[in-house]
Amino acid sequence: MKTAAVALCAACLLASCARPTLPGPKIDPALVMLIPPDTQTLGGLRLEALQKTDAYKKYFAQQKIPQIDTFAEQTGIDPRKDLWEVLFISNGKDNALVGHGKFSDEAEPRLQKNGGKRFAYKGFNLVGDENNAILLMSPSVAAVGNTAELKAMVDAREKGSPPPPALAALIKDMPATSHVWVAYNGGPLKSPLDLPGNLANINRIAQSIQSATLYLDFSLGITGLAGGACTSEQDAQQVEAALKALIGLGRLSTPANQSDLQRVWDGLRVTEQERQVKVHIDEAPELLDRALSLLVGRTGLPAPLSPRQ
Repeated sequence: MKTAAVALCAACLLASCARPTLPGPKIDPALVMLIPPDTQTLGGLRLEALQKTDAYKKYFAQQKIPQIDTFAEQTGIDPRKDLWEVLFISNGKDNALVGHGKFSDEAEPRLQKNGGKRFAYKGFNLVGDENNAILLMSPSVAAVGNTAELKAMVDAREKGSPPPPALAALIKDMPATSHVWVAYNGGPLKSPLDLPGNLANINRIAQSIQSATLYLDFSLGITGLAGGACTSEQDAQQVEAALKALIGLGRLSTPANQSDLQRVWDGLRVTEQERQVKVHIDEAPELLDRALSLLVGRTGLPAPLSPRQ
């Protein structure tokens, strides 16, 4: 009886010390405790899982991505080879990108920063200046970004704080298998475009969105969901109508003899309910090339590699 009681007490103590598993997309335990309480935008990229998909192998494996290339140049860490997961953190003013992976056989990865200096903050090493720096959390966790945000990440780790409740609520319904995901809870969205005339109404519609989410899964074709919460039912209905009009124009501009491309547009469905506008994404595996080719045409990404390459 005494042995059983001791075992029960030990189990209770272990359970109380264990970190609860957060609902939503998988976030590496080494990164989840680095999220400051004032975070407004949180995004994740599960590189190790994404690299196993056909979409990555055909379209993104050889693609130059400025943010990733900058991270590699400044830290000496190549995200494509060395990282399992990347997390983007922003409070609306300061931003940081933190990664977890296998850097090298050395005690710490090679840190590079032109004109930068090494300094410490609460026992952690940084290389840079008061504006931007590289932070070494451990031999397998490093971050690059605004120095203020990097220090806030150290503070969050010290306090052991979970993600902000508002962001946790936004991501809780995302599938755990999502390869790419992002959540925003920073108030009215601001369009980067200064549109003239009637087109300026798009800016007003965007500003009605108070929070937004997006997740994508490339396991079989492309599945995902983009959503936004508007300030009023009327604003939500206007956003819904605008998105449906854009998809409709896409269908109309597609030649009749390209039925597979028509099916790509059919894989986008817009709904609205209780001020929530959602774009449902469901592209079949056989439409993967067409769906990503549409993205290629819009963004200038390279064409997919042929099987012989």
